[in-house]
Amino acid sequence: MNKKLLLAKATRKVAFGAAAIIVLAGSSMLTSCKKGAEAKPEEVPNESAPAKAVQSYQSGTNNGYFWSLWKSDGATGTCTYTNGSNGNYSISWSGFNGNFTCGKGWSAGSKTRTVNYNCGSFSMNGGGSFAYYGWTRSPLIEYYVNEKWGGSRPASSDRRGSVSTDGGTYDIYTALRTNAPSIDGTQTFRQVFSTRTSQAPTAQNRSITFANHVNAWASAGLPIGSDISPSAILLTESYGTGTSGYVNASVW
Repeated sequence: MNKKLLLAKATRKVAFGAAAIIVLAGSSMLTSCKKGAEAKPEEVPNESAPAKAVQSYQSGTNNGYFWSLWKSDGATGTCTYTNGSNGNYSISWSGFNGNFTCGKGWSAGSKTRTVNYNCGSFSMNGGGSFAYYGWTRSPLIEYYVNEKWGGSRPASSDRRGSVSTDGGTYDIYTALRTNAPSIDGTQTFRQVFSTRTSQAPTAQNRSITFANHVNAWASAGLPIGSDISPSAILLTESYGTGTSGYVNASVW
């Protein structure tokens, strides 16, 4: 993919670089969220709340959801990730040079999951996307369902058709990453992704019927792996030089 966009994400822990990245703890103590419940994006938490710096990769659970935050080695700038109540999270960044990914979702993927979300606030200056994202093994595949994006629409020179689902039409693309960071160290692996032909609206409850993408990818000769146990999140990603933005989103 002509991307910086789909730089693969290494989940190994490495030394903390020059970027100032902090995680703020959410206040909610709920442990689950009913599927189909209305998501209400939250206000930006008070940044004077207790915070801690993180390494290049950090993950955990919050209110029954898995969350993660990753940045590329040597990244500079500021990036503040905050877990809100239920499936809510927010991310704010400024003057960021490099690549980061973050989001909230599930500790394991599923080929039949329906992802409900509300992207209540979205601003992205520079490259990046807002997507449902994860990995599979056997074979090693990095997948995206791109709903919104920054300076350029996620695409590659290898288009494999399209799929219409959940009120939108998505183009199907693939790209081969050679000797790139992955969840299993430096590997050669394939990226498979669907990108909406127009961006999803902000501040509306939306759904991603992931099985429709999985089936369309398979029909296009791009089956994802049989092992879908790695985590899957409602992703915010940014890449490039001097990027900035803010996303507040909820998943359930």
